[in-house]
Amino acid sequence: MSFSEVGEAAEQKPILLIPMGTVEQHGPHMPVNADNMVAEFVASRAAEQTNAVWAPGVNYGCSDIFRNFPGTISIGHDTLAKLLEEICEGYIQSGFRRIIFVNNHGGNEIVVERMARILRKRHGMLVGSIYPWQLGYALMQDQYDDVAKAYGHGAEPETSAMLAMFPEDTTWERLETGTFHDFQGWQPTGYAKVKIAGQSVPGTIYFESDDIAANGVTGDGSGATKERGDVWIERVVGFAVAFINQFDETTRDQPWAQAD
Repeated sequence: MSFSEVGEAAEQKPILLIPMGTVEQHGPHMPVNADNMVAEFVASRAAEQTNAVWAPGVNYGCSDIFRNFPGTISIGHDTLAKLLEEICEGYIQSGFRRIIFVNNHGGNEIVVERMARILRKRHGMLVGSIYPWQLGYALMQDQYDDVAKAYGHGAEPETSAMLAMFPEDTTWERLETGTFHDFQGWQPTGYAKVKIAGQSVPGTIYFESDDIAANGVTGDGSGATKERGDVWIERVVGFAVAFINQFDETTRDQPWAQAD
């Protein structure tokens, strides 16, 4: 859009979708830009079906856990928070009052919540968030015989989703499986979770990711298919559309949603 088209769009009181991700490793077979690519894909598809427009993405995020893998670029929480604050204030000045982040990286979540609470306090706004990868994990479990084996970073259902959305950027020949391995006497069950003898719940230890997952993969993506990825798109975009429509209905007439 040109600036005049942006102004015309803002007058219609749409929901503004701000895609977010990070630049980080996703195993040997997926691009380091995967989080951003998927965020923009979901935002653009959802905007086509709702009263929403999508903004240029915020492509760098908080990925310190993967910092030892080449191509991972991490910025700090305070840096990202300041960036989001100024971006949001700019869109508010342009007439947008209803914002949903399409945040596709877990390391950003604490900053997204921080920004939402700042905007709530400062402008009375309710801010939403959609997390595509997380939604995929929740919505795709019936597609696998062994979810615990298949699921993981750089594995499933991420690989199937990428095969459906960006097949030319997913290098099947480089795909590797992976799992958490012991480190200095600890048995990891997650990037920051460990088994504790005699206990049914895990403890917390803050590892570097390559301490416990040398190839950056923590699952088995060998069963990935484009067909599963198509299901991922249908379900995740479908949820995003439902969420945006409900957000639209419940916020449109709120006093804080009206332009000054």
